Formats: sequence, C-alpha cells, structure tokens
Amino acid sequence: MATPRNITVVAQRVPYPPNKGEKLRTYHQIEFLTQLGYSVEVLCLGESEQDEVDANALSEKLNISVTVFPLPSKIKRYSWALLNGQAISVGAFYSKELQVEVDARLSGSCDALLLSASSLGYYVFNSAHYKRRSCALFMDMMDVDSDKWRQYAESSSFPMSAVYRRESKQVRKLEARANKEFEDTFLIAKEETRLFEKSVSALKPVKVLGNGLDFSAFFPPSAPTNNMNFLFTGVMDYKPNVDAVMWFVECCWPTIKQRLPNATFTVGGMNPIKEIQQLAENDDAIEVTGFVDDMLPYFHKATAFVAPFRLARGVQNKVLQAAACKLPVVTTSMGAEGISYANESTMFIADDKDAFIDACVLCVNETDTARQKAERAFDALRSTYSWQQQLQPLKHALEEI
Repeated sequence: MATPRNITVVAQRVPYPPNKGEKLRTYHQIEFLTQLGYSVEVLCLGESEQDEVDANALSEKLNISVTVFPLPSKIKRYSWALLNGQAISVGAFYSKELQVEVDARLSGSCDALLLSASSLGYYVFNSAHYKRRSCALFMDMMDVDSDKWRQYAESSSFPMSAVYRRESKQVRKLEARANKEFEDTFLIAKEETRLFEKSVSALKPVKVLGNGLDFSAFFPPSAPTNNMNFLFTGVMDYKPNVDAVMWFVECCWPTIKQRLPNATFTVGGMNPIKEIQQLAENDDAIEVTGFVDDMLPYFHKATAFVAPFRLARGVQNKVLQAAACKLPVVTTSMGAEGISYANESTMFIADDKDAFIDACVLCVNETDTARQKAERAFDALRSTYSWQQQLQPLKHALEEI
C-alpha cells in the first residue's frame, strides 16, 4: 500500500489489555491493520480512570491515537434507551461526545469506519451525515447478539424474559440494517453466518472473520500433569459463563468427587459474582481466583479444561487457549461451535450430565486417550488459528474499497 489510508475503529470498551472476548478480538484487528500499513485511530467508551490508563498503554504500544469518551451513569443510559425506543445495549454504550466524533468521520475525516459491535450501528444511523457519508462502513458483529438475547429470554422468568425479548427484537433491527447498508459485516464463524441468514436477514452474505490465538501467550507446559484439577476460565459476571459453572458444580461435580475424591475445580477469571464466590466458600475443593495477571500457570497445572456451555454465541476463546496448552477439553456442542477442528477426535463433546461426568473422569483415569485428543487439537490449532490467517477477510474487504 503506497499511501496508508485512515481507518477509525469504534469500540464499546478500551480494547486493552486484550484479556477477554471482544477486547482481545478488537485489539488484534487493530494491531493487524497497523501491520498492514493503515493509519488507525481508536474511539472507545470508558467508565473509570483505569480505562484512561489502558488507553494510554494501547496508544504507546501500537503508536496510534486512542480517545476515551466517558459514559454517563447506567441509570441515565438505560433510561435514555427506553425513552427513545432503543435497545438497552445501544443506551449502555451511547455518548453524545462520541456521536460528534462519529459525525465528523462520516463527513470525510477518515476513509473507513470499523464498528466493533452491532449496537454501535446507532451512531451511524443517527448521524445527520450518514446519507451523504464519504467513508466506507464495516461492522464486526462478532456474534449474532439478537439470538443471544433470545436465549436469555427463553432461560429467564418474567419480567426479565420480557426485557430480553424486547432487546432481541431491537438488536435484530440494527443487525439487519447494518448488513443491508454497510459495505461489509463480519461474524466469528460459519455457524453464526448461517444463524444470521436464518434468523435476521439473508439479503446479503455476512463474511466470516475468525478469532486467532497468540501462541506466545498460550503454550504447553514443559511436562504434562495429572493433578486431578479441572479448570474453567472467563469473566465471571457474564451470564453464559456463570450458567456454565453453576450447571457443572450442581449437576456434575458431586459425582465427579465421588469417583475422584482428590479432584479439584478452579474457576479462573475476573469479577466473580457472589453466587460464584460462594462455591469456594462451600467446598474446599473449589477455587475461585478472581482477577489474575496471568492465567497461563492455571492452564499448566490443570488436568483438563471444562467448557459446559448451555448459553453461548460464537467461538469460545478459552477453548482455543486450552488447546494451545495441550490441555484436554471437555465441552458441550455449544462450546465447540465455530471451531473448525472440533470433533470427537480432538475433544470430548458431551451434552448430558452423565456423558460430561464420564469424560471428566476419563481425562484422569485414561490419560493417554485424553492426551491424544489434546495433541490432535494442538496440531490443528497451530495450522489454522494464527491471527494473521484468521483476519485475511478484513484485509481483502478493505482492499476492495
């Protein structure tokens, strides 16, 4: 590229440090774009002083401009969304100051605008400059969020079921309009694109933009272990993670302990809600870490990784991280969704509690079988899941504008 073009990335949160879901994904997209020679700036939202610190660190690391726009109180944001007939997730990430900056980009101060979530589409559609915009528009929806809210509605009782159902309907409108009017929209896996075509819109194809893995951050231990330790990692105030852990502890863990009396279970990740914290208080064999600077030692001391998802969307980064550490994975069909190499030869896939329990016990009692699956998963992961490989569709989409 002779002359780097200007790309503005709009993100719901400061995409640094890259330690969870959308922050990890957006950070690597930004890094990838800078490596391609694009001039990148980031406009993002924040709620704390730490967000400013993280933004400065990102700016220094990648030598880019990063601006944080403070969000008003949650009460103001949610009330604004309801009073204006918008999705709550739109209100949760709406700033009038950021709207001004998006307006300026649409009117000509950048070549392309990349939004990191469907709810951010409101900034574009709400702008007086949208119809006569001079920049290309791209949206990384990552997952079909409208279907996530539908799942929440089906698994909740009134009144939350009604709240989630309304959210699903409102977000679906944003997803469909972005797909119709933006240059390109992206989802994390082929399964998500099929779901989008079925439940949102089949008007225009959505491109797959997968997640990769940083193999310098996640790698196998120097020697395998059999500590009878089962590991789950994730942000522990996120509903699908909480649901997965609670189901495992309530439905599987008592029997696993009967069959493996020395077994332990580690729940690793920030922001554990009280319900999760109480698991460790009630059972000495369960550890809830809360925030830790480096999760790698926990992967290295574990015998198996459990991913018992019943509510989820898209590719689970934690499953890829476990595979990179050559850790046997026991998951559900939903936890394996979107992972190209996922099958019975590379991981244990079990959707009922008895099969899930049996797979966990087998990881301890038949280590050769478990490690063979982990080896095959590791080899498949290394061959296809670098960030450079996974982000090629973004490169091609930008080259076409």
